[in-house]
Amino acid sequence: MTLDHLPAKIEKITVCLDEDELGVLTHGSVHHYQPIQTRRHVSLTMTKSNLDGYSSGALHPIFAQNLPEGFNRRFIAEKLARYARVNDMYLLALQGEHSIGMLSYRSELQLPEADSVSLTDILTYQGSTPLFPQLLEKYYLRNALAGVQPKVSIPKTDRTVEQKDLIVKSFDTEFPLLTVNEYVCMEAARYCGLEPPATYLSDNMETFIVERFDKPEGQLLGYEDFTTLLKKPNNPDAKYTGSYETLLKATHLYTNSLAEVEKMYRYIVFNCLIGNGDAHLKNFALQYTQDMKHIFVSPPFDITHTLIYDTIDNKMALKMANSKVFPDKHHLLKLAESTSFRIRQADKIIEKLAHDIKDYINRSDEIRLMEGLKASIDKSVSGAMGSSYSAKSYRHDKKRKFE
Repeated sequence: MTLDHLPAKIEKITVCLDEDELGVLTHGSVHHYQPIQTRRHVSLTMTKSNLDGYSSGALHPIFAQNLPEGFNRRFIAEKLARYARVNDMYLLALQGEHSIGMLSYRSELQLPEADSVSLTDILTYQGSTPLFPQLLEKYYLRNALAGVQPKVSIPKTDRTVEQKDLIVKSFDTEFPLLTVNEYVCMEAARYCGLEPPATYLSDNMETFIVERFDKPEGQLLGYEDFTTLLKKPNNPDAKYTGSYETLLKATHLYTNSLAEVEKMYRYIVFNCLIGNGDAHLKNFALQYTQDMKHIFVSPPFDITHTLIYDTIDNKMALKMANSKVFPDKHHLLKLAESTSFRIRQADKIIEKLAHDIKDYINRSDEIRLMEGLKASIDKSVSGAMGSSYSAKSYRHDKKRKFE
């Protein structure tokens, strides 16, 4: 496909919901979003009752939350370097109608739709060359996905109407068999009753596939991760600032539902027990109906057992009890208590999740595909349920996941 027709830069984007124009985003000396109606809003954090605009030096959090980082951002920038200035506005325009959540973006950037690839073809691929680079080359112009891990978004087409929109991930030599790792952790979450989206592992273990959950049955739902909801700055470290206590309080504030707070509590406890040191603010989110009257916790996603990788520090992404050391049961119980809410039967929740994780890893066939994974997860659960908690100082000698 020729790229000569691409605009050199993007300075204006119309933000839409379905065919309804919500406002105009421009970039000059600052980023400015100007609503053109008050009936529908772009974000839970941007709900002024008048038409005053929102100016920001960096791109506004609701628009920045789904921008690619790391590998994907570098790949797109390098591919388009001869044709365009790839900044945040350009990456947002590339999302078009494929953005995570209910918003879509119209600009002078016009791209043809790429044909979809069937889930079966991905799962059974046995070619002599790896599939993921081929998918990346095919879809990178519609691949503005958040996160630093290499991943590709594959839209469904009329020919794949029964297939959901998919996100396909791979791994590299630094994090071997990350695909198996994530599949096992997500299926453990399913076994624990946490209802993650459908996941798949390819026959050759080179790709992990997860169905997108932001457009169920074609319905457009709002989606905001907690970097946006907590109005964090648009920089790589922001998602690692804060605490799980704040995460629960913010969930209560936005949803006003103890049931949703308990759901978030279960997610946090599960991540702690299974040893996920990358459960940062962008890996928790709220979804909502277009009128913003029904707000709820999104399904769990991006869960891996990071403790098995010796290049990653063995701490959590966020603090609990003012420490990033993985908690024991006592601290998980303390997390259930707040001045504004209290999780009922927290002890039973913790015990049940620990039991179910152990039960799942004893039943799973896929966990045996990655040497040491079962023993490492078992050690993580057993350590949390013991009483050896020690609030050691946080070390910076090892990097965070995929940094």
